[in-house]
Formats: sequence, C-alpha cells, structure tokens
Amino acid sequence: MYGCSDAKARNEFARTRDGAAMAAIPATLAPGNTVKPCPLRAPLVVTVVGLPCRGKSLAAHKVARHLSWRGESAKVFTVNENATNETLSEISLFFKEGNNVAIIDGMHLTRASRQTVATFCCEAVFHHLLIEFTCNEKCLQENVADTVQFYRNLDQNIDWERRFRESNDHHAPQFEPCSALEGPLITVNNSEDSMYHSVTARGVRGAIQTDILGVLASPVIRQQTFYFSRHGESEYNVLGRIGGDADLSSRGMKYAERLARQLGGPGSAPDCPRPKVVSRNYKSNPKYISTNSIWTSELRRTIHTVQNIPGPRAAIKDLNEINAGICEGLTYEEIQERFPQEFAWRDQDKFKYRYPHGESYLDLLQRVDSVVQALLTNTDVLVVSHQAVLRCIMAYFKGVKPDDVPYINVPLHTLLIVRSYGYDFVVETVPLKVECVDTYRIQPKVKYRIPYRR
Repeated sequence: MYGCSDAKARNEFARTRDGAAMAAIPATLAPGNTVKPCPLRAPLVVTVVGLPCRGKSLAAHKVARHLSWRGESAKVFTVNENATNETLSEISLFFKEGNNVAIIDGMHLTRASRQTVATFCCEAVFHHLLIEFTCNEKCLQENVADTVQFYRNLDQNIDWERRFRESNDHHAPQFEPCSALEGPLITVNNSEDSMYHSVTARGVRGAIQTDILGVLASPVIRQQTFYFSRHGESEYNVLGRIGGDADLSSRGMKYAERLARQLGGPGSAPDCPRPKVVSRNYKSNPKYISTNSIWTSELRRTIHTVQNIPGPRAAIKDLNEINAGICEGLTYEEIQERFPQEFAWRDQDKFKYRYPHGESYLDLLQRVDSVVQALLTNTDVLVVSHQAVLRCIMAYFKGVKPDDVPYINVPLHTLLIVRSYGYDFVVETVPLKVECVDTYRIQPKVKYRIPYRR
C-alpha cells in the first residue's frame, strides 16, 4: 500500500532500505481530513505538462499504445489546456468500467491546474503521475514544422505555423515548472537524437509507472516506415506441421525471389522501397550510423527468405517462432489425437495457453517487447519472422487487445508495410501473388470449458 499524495500539503520523501524513493504521507492535513490508503493496483492518472509543440501528444499516445499492448487498459484524454471537471468525470466513469490508466494530454502549465488533478486523485484514491516535457530550440523548430505539415493536410486555409508560434509565445510566460513536492514526476527533455534526449524521474513507483518511464526513455521518431513478412512457405507448412527448422519449399523459394525484387534485390525497379543501410539508431555521433536494416529469426526459413535482398542483416533469437514444446513438428490432427486435453485447453484460451515445455502467446508478447522497442528507435527496417511472432508485433501497430492477438491474420507470401501517421500507424497489405498454403485457423467456438492444469 502507498500513501495517496495531497498536492495541497508539502510532501516528504522517505527512502526505503533498498534505496527506492517513494512519496510519503503528506506532512500536514486540513483539520478533519484523513489520508485514504492507495492500493498498489489502484487506477493511475497521468498528467502531461508542457508548452505547445514539445512532443507531448506523440509521447502520450505512444505510452497508451504500449500499455494497452501489454494488457493494461489505457486511454488518452485530450484537453486544450487544462483538465476540467468534465474531464475528471469522464475519467471516473472510465475507471468504473474497469479500465486503469488515464493520460490527460494537455498543457497544465500552472501549479494550480495540476493541483486540481492531484486533489481529484487523492479524494478518489487514484495514483497520480506527472510527466513534464521540454525540448531545445532545434527540436522545437522540427516539431513545429512537422505539426504544421500534418494540420496543413487537413486544412490549407489556416496559417498553422503562425498559429502555433503565437500559441507558444502566449503560453510561455505562464509556465511554472513542476516541483518534486507535487508528487511522482518524470521529466523528459525531448529530442529525436538520443544524444540530446534525456529522462529523469523522482518518486516513480510500481510496475505501470516504471513501464511508462521505460517507454519515455527512447526518443519518439516522428516519421517511420517498417516492412514485415513471414518467411516463404516452408516444407513443414506444406505438410501442416508446426515449429521446427524446416527449409523453404519450391514455392517459398519463389516468394524469396519475388520479395527481393520488391525490396531492391535482383530485377527490382530503381524506385522500389529498400531497407536502408543507415537508420536513426542514434547510439553515437555522427547523427546517422550504419546499422542492421534486415532482421530475421535464427531459423533457416527466414534467413533464406532474405538471402537475395541487399543490406546489412542480423539474426535475432527473440524473433524465433513460438516454442511448441512437446508439440514441435506435429500437425494439429496429431496433437488432437495424442494430446486431446492440451488441444482443448489451447482452443479455449489460445493467448494464455502454454505448450508443455514450450511457450504461450503471453510469453511471446513479453519476448518481442525488446524487438518492438528497438524498432521504434529506427525506420526503414525489414523484419522477416514467423506467424505467431508477427502477430504479437502487428498487435502493437494495429492496437489489438492481447486476447485477440492469436487470431490476427498474417498470411504467407504477403508484405506488410507499416507507416506512422500522426499518433497512429497505417498498415498496407501487399500480396506478392505466389501460391502457398493457408495456415490460418479461425477461432473455434468453445462449447464448454475444461479446467486448466495447475
């Protein structure tokens, strides 16, 4: 249990024996007031703070997308400047419906405006986290230019650059930076360049707040394009077997050739898209460095799928197919015959079911988290992997809830192109028209539930 912070009072900070700081109970309280204990899993309200064009909205939506992908129920509440009573009422209703993270995307430039949210959280027994965004002049100019271009596509009759400049000049004198006394705080000095992007934290506690801190630690790249594909049809695909390290079938080899032509290999057009040798990885100066732009699993069928595509590459263990344990190399018919109860358990909860001595989709989602976070610091990367792995990755970009991840259709011999668009991502499906088997299994209707093994 944690003490619920009251922004009216001066908070003291107590340091636990392991060195982790947490906000203590307010030192002073109004007569008759008591502090309600705030449970560890109480809902969290995140207040976004900062002047216009500091990258607040992109980061807020990135955090919400990540938390939702990992199984939390998060939503961004957009306000012009400050949270209003109507906003707070909407958040209360949102939490009553069983959701647990509300991110208020506004400016909240004054301590009084942040006090309103802090008091609401204390009275309702919610956790509260402040995230303050700043940036240097160069980053500000880039943010303004990018934001102007986005809104200009929506309405060309407005001088958006002038509007944003005037808004920034108007609000700058009102800004009161956050104080450590206001509660748990993350401060982000925003930049696309990791040499200048920095994050500091005070009083952050619990898994969700720590997860948010991890997401904010990486720069937000405003314009990104990614290419995803399953390996070409494998010999096991033709036989209906799962897992293993089978090589490509003859049709899978044909797909590898077609994919290479699509992405800059032999026979490709001069203007075709190509994974770039340089990308925004920002781990050292100069600004752009060489990096691996083609990522595959360690299995033969993915490595051979990209063998004719030019560019540096890396075989990544976390992109290996889901481990089917005792079911590796079997067909679904064989699994149903040999392990009927396992087959039934998997059908009734495919996301959480774990193959004996193998993995579940839940395990896989945790495994590919590092891959997704690495992707988000890059652009123009080709990822060739497997059905279950790409389901988990595409769930992030499509905003799919965890329970629905096992039923995302990622067909063979199809290129998926993901492009960032504002706060969202757009997925383009490009079938390369090479015949192959269909490995998709529709979600079965479970008539009755079988108690799961412990």
